[in-house]
Amino acid sequence: MIAKGIHASAVIDVLGRAEIPETTIMEPCSVIYIGPSAWLELGDKNILYPNSSIRIDMGWLKTGVEVSFGPGVHVYEPRAGVEIGDYCMIGAGTMICGVSHGMAERGIPMRHQKPVIEKIIIEDDVWIGMGVIILPGVRIGKGAVIGAGSVVTKDVPPFAVGSGVPYRPSRQRQDEVE
Repeated sequence: MIAKGIHASAVIDVLGRAEIPETTIMEPCSVIYIGPSAWLELGDKNILYPNSSIRIDMGWLKTGVEVSFGPGVHVYEPRAGVEIGDYCMIGAGTMICGVSHGMAERGIPMRHQKPVIEKIIIEDDVWIGMGVIILPGVRIGKGAVIGAGSVVTKDVPPFAVGSGVPYRPSRQRQDEVE
């Protein structure tokens, strides 16, 4: 099923398998590319803001409900998979990359070395600030907040709030008591 909220300048190119609910919104110049051996499963009420892209040549992406991909967000090559939970907010300019080049052998060009491929998991109700980079193999716990400009290289505990390069938690979210 293809969504009705697709802007005329948005691009959907599916060679593999994709489930895009009718509740999906794709704003101007947003792009979804799914290669022949890849798959995508969007949850209800996902929105791709202008110039955001999901590019999966190999691998897969599955999202929950009400996930927003801010302007210029790029999900790139989630070869081992990316899972994004319900109610996640992904700020403008964020890059989620599931693969990195190998570099173990100096005598072989890095382009020809075996890549590092690891799954990324973003649990429910996560807020990712603008310009964040999320690297392969990371799990971001439920309710976590990632400050703008952070580079996430390691797992983030549930309800952690932090920022930095690399990201470091500085405190825990607490319920407000009146």
